[in-house]
Amino acid sequence: MRIPRNFIDRLINRIDLVDLINSYISLRKTGINYTACCPFHNEKTPSFTVSAEKQFYYCFGCGVHGTAITFLIEYQHLTFVEAVHELASRLGIEMEYEQGSSVKSYDELYQLMIEASKFFKQQLRNSTKAINYLKTRGVSGEIARDFGLGYAPAEWDILLKTLGTTPEKRTNLLKTGLVKQNDSGRRYDRFRDRVMFPILDKRGRIIAFGGRTLNQNKEIPKYINSPETELFKKRHELYGWYLANKLHPLKNIIVVEGYMDVIALSQAGIKNVIAALGTTITEDHIKILFSRVSEIIFSFDGDKAGQKAAWRALETSLPLIHAGRQVNFLFLPSEHDPDSLIRKEGMQAFSTRLTRAIPLSNFLFDTLIQQVNLNIPEGQAALIKKAKALLTRLPKGPYQEQMWQKLKQITYQAPQKRRRNFKHFKQITSLRELSLVHQAIVCLLHKPALSQSIENPKQLYGLKDKDIKLLHGLIELTLNNPQLTLDAICEHWRDTEYAETINKLSAQKALFTEAQINIEKDFLGAINRLYKDYMAQRMKYLTHNITSLTAEEKQELKSLYKSRGQNSQYEN
Repeated sequence: MRIPRNFIDRLINRIDLVDLINSYISLRKTGINYTACCPFHNEKTPSFTVSAEKQFYYCFGCGVHGTAITFLIEYQHLTFVEAVHELASRLGIEMEYEQGSSVKSYDELYQLMIEASKFFKQQLRNSTKAINYLKTRGVSGEIARDFGLGYAPAEWDILLKTLGTTPEKRTNLLKTGLVKQNDSGRRYDRFRDRVMFPILDKRGRIIAFGGRTLNQNKEIPKYINSPETELFKKRHELYGWYLANKLHPLKNIIVVEGYMDVIALSQAGIKNVIAALGTTITEDHIKILFSRVSEIIFSFDGDKAGQKAAWRALETSLPLIHAGRQVNFLFLPSEHDPDSLIRKEGMQAFSTRLTRAIPLSNFLFDTLIQQVNLNIPEGQAALIKKAKALLTRLPKGPYQEQMWQKLKQITYQAPQKRRRNFKHFKQITSLRELSLVHQAIVCLLHKPALSQSIENPKQLYGLKDKDIKLLHGLIELTLNNPQLTLDAICEHWRDTEYAETINKLSAQKALFTEAQINIEKDFLGAINRLYKDYMAQRMKYLTHNITSLTAEEKQELKSLYKSRGQNSQYEN
């Protein structure tokens, strides 16, 4: 759709940027301008400035700047067209489009959602059953009003008959998902005998509904939501976000699992709470939340389902966490959800629980530690492997570095006895810090098939190195079994003199990703240098005993002198 430039100019000229921004964040007059802590980056000293004279904003901290449209796009995550619509709506001006442009308007669908909401509200007033259900859940009339709660009667098609007064409206009811159509073409209400929860977008428009059944039949789903439509994309929407987003200031946000959790906490006075809409939390959801707050608290039930949901939220959050952002987890007693717990304990007790929420770092490592045995090297290696897969997803920076450091502290803070056993190993940060033999072993642990690239491994076995026999054995093992896993390799050396060494090197291996080392190049480089060391050792031995050499040994010495200055077949 094409919006005339002069129409946009009229909007910009009529809107007061100070009033617009002040409706989202609290501005304070400082001289001729207005200031606040920047909503686009975390800071303690205000550097975000709004000029009433120039109708322009600028942050001296992060450099963001722009007009009313820019602010809505960046702060509210609107498209350009949505931002223009928002300004026109605020000013009470009807949208204008260039003649001949293709305009796809959803105004009729939005209006139909409003009519449906009014219908459900009226039905709630007349339903003793629905009212009694809400009372048993502790929902007050005021909170029901604030969240626009309603009731869908049990009749098959009462909404369709009430609102579908024209063919166009009946088609639009189908488009909004309020009405379904079966294979035979019959249309009927999607929501029947359910308490209704309107779902609002970030602009406060009704885009969908959720419904909680009052039917006692256990085969009927307890909750259902509107399907995805042209208005409703659930991976971008959050229940309660419109109301929570109106809070000033909004210091953090609490993410719960259900509609009633949001409503119960809000009624108790905890307004900064939202829920996902029949789906797991997505990266888009977290981006939206971090656009307003620097701390997210996930509050889940304490049962296994809650633990799984929390872990999924953790994994989804990782790519979006950096210094200045926090993700914490609050686990409730297994027999409670936020709704039941706050009604039992009250707001103060629940708020106290929130202050004790577990930081993401603790939840991550505590969970992984429970899956391994840190009293044995294999357990340490397993922990590093599991943690590495997660920590590499964090953005590079101070937070990721601190997490790596925490992993190293956990891994190497072994009991005294185990530390004595491993005292000849040091914590490494570079592959080059290992001996050549250990470098080759670490590369083989990464990629066992590399042993196939050694043309004459027997030449290495005469080297004077305490672990050359381990390298020899590993090469022989992987030559015959190139598909061996790390666990199988470690198991092969269990209860041998090399068990400690192979287990520790497997832990060192886990510290390096394939992106951090060039496995094939580093492996062949280590083998080549070992081959040269062997030649040097052999030449020294033969030269020292030259008077007693056999004819075969003399020929070998001659060949070694001849090849000493030439590049080895393993040169990288």
